[in-house]
Amino acid sequence: MDARWIVALALNAGLALAQDVPALARQLQHDDPRVREKAVAELAVKGATDPESVKLLVKSLDHPDPYLRGAAALALGRVGRAAVPALVEALGSDKVMVRESAVIALGRMGGESPEVLPALVCALEDPSAYVRFGAATALAEQKGDAAPALGPLTRCLGDAQEEVRRAASQALRRLDPSGRARPATAQAVIEQVERWVPRLLTEHHVPGLAIALIQDRRVIWSKGFGVTSADSKEAVTPETVFEAASMSKPIFAMLAMQQVDLGRLKLDRPLETPAGERLRPDLPERRGITARMLLSHTSGLPNWRPGGEEREGPIPQRFAPGQGFTYSGEGIFHLQRHLEREVGLPLEAWAEKALFAPLNLRHTGYGWTSERARKMAQGHGENGAALPPSPYLHPNAAYTLYTTVEDYARLVVEMLKAERGQSKLLSQTSAQEMVKGQVKVDAREPLERPGAAQGRAVQWGLGWSLNETDQGLIAHHSGANQTGFRCFSQFSPSRGTGLVILTNGLGGGELWTRLVAVIGDF
Repeated sequence: MDARWIVALALNAGLALAQDVPALARQLQHDDPRVREKAVAELAVKGATDPESVKLLVKSLDHPDPYLRGAAALALGRVGRAAVPALVEALGSDKVMVRESAVIALGRMGGESPEVLPALVCALEDPSAYVRFGAATALAEQKGDAAPALGPLTRCLGDAQEEVRRAASQALRRLDPSGRARPATAQAVIEQVERWVPRLLTEHHVPGLAIALIQDRRVIWSKGFGVTSADSKEAVTPETVFEAASMSKPIFAMLAMQQVDLGRLKLDRPLETPAGERLRPDLPERRGITARMLLSHTSGLPNWRPGGEEREGPIPQRFAPGQGFTYSGEGIFHLQRHLEREVGLPLEAWAEKALFAPLNLRHTGYGWTSERARKMAQGHGENGAALPPSPYLHPNAAYTLYTTVEDYARLVVEMLKAERGQSKLLSQTSAQEMVKGQVKVDAREPLERPGAAQGRAVQWGLGWSLNETDQGLIAHHSGANQTGFRCFSQFSPSRGTGLVILTNGLGGGELWTRLVAVIGDF
């Protein structure tokens, strides 16, 4: 029988105390777990007026039976303020099991005991992730002046454990709905980045990172951290070239939408099968594939065909076109081939002429060149060891973009300007269509962000993933190449803000996740 049910029965039914405390103490040592759990239930009824009962319940937090520990935590939570001193002392135990159970009990008090807040704030620094999670969760329920908790909770937004970060974010939303604990200025955000990045590079074995911040639809700050290679020790700068990986896709979407503006591409017209094309969209199961489906990952094509796209092998169909969502590099690659024929130029030359040269992006392109290689960061594995370079000699719109953090940030700025009708390269209609939800993506969680930037739902636009938040939509895209690069970009059309993060290590995915969880929607 579940000990929690026994406790509830004892409390709700008003179980009469049949034995004195010494007898119950003996029963706590009984071999039969049901006897032990019943003793805890009866101690819970005796409750707040009896220090000896509290002492026995706290002692039960150290019992090897997890159900007994859970029952004791529930009982102490119902005891309330009389149990606080003993539980605060338990939080200082050298036994993690005791501290974890103590924080559960404190959380069960539901914010009715003001003495609990300082203890929970201290518990946010506990070595145990579960204690930190429990403390953050309990702080969300605290009543009265929560100011002492806001700073420590804000620091927890960068915790190594996802559940701790999410609990801290939720607590801040409840305790600080006005956002007074959030950085009020760009300089405050920069200071956070300066403080967090060196620590995160070390923790995740990532040699180097470049970051750029966008405000008022312009790049306001960029900086490199760490080194381009663990072997060379050359410093990363804003002009260091990285692989953008899948962040190649939304830039290609901009190129595709330029063709929509020119009338060469109709988003909802089924693509025809050109001679020699292996995809065969004219097959019954593929009939009706459109550019909109390919850009929003609703074509039914897989991410990549078995064996990779280079070998030109057969491509499976996951579902009928337009009938679901599956992230698809193959879909982007197919649209690339289609548009290369329409434009009459290969991707590298076309992108340079239509987008990169007009924006004066001197270090950006979809293919490897010796000039880019001279400024190139080297990829690294999860242990921080350098990986052999793998130059992309065959441009692929899904993953081969080379760029710097400032160049990519200028592309994001162009998206922001276009969305307001201020771009000469992309129409406002096309930009707004790109950041309009085309399909709801239930299989993906919103990204971790604090406060009003926390996502409620995930949709996919044309090229960009979209998070709905309390302060408006945030468009974003990440990138991950097995050559040792991880990256992330995002922007808020309504606020005119954005950021770009490029890293040269496989640990960079967790790194940017933690950094964005701290700085949010900038």
